[in-house]
Amino acid sequence: MKRFDVGARVVDPTYGLGSVVAVEDAYTRVQFDEHGVKKFLTAMSHLEPSDEPVPAGLRGKVRKKRAPKKAAAVPVEE
Repeated sequence: MKRFDVGARVVDPTYGLGSVVAVEDAYTRVQFDEHGVKKFLTAMSHLEPSDEPVPAGLRGKVRKKRAPKKAAAVPVEE
């Protein structure tokens, strides 16, 4: 099973280049340059190490997921 350190640059066949942002017991989270953060089951991932540097425009930038929209309140009839 491949394990990467936080900050390691990796490449995935679907999402391309990214940086490891978290390593958990069975999961690896990667911040991809073009696709945001994705969570992978480490044992099943196809991540490979990469020597490509972080693009200049993305250094220090973390994309966060959008907060879910709040549902509109439904009036209750009495």
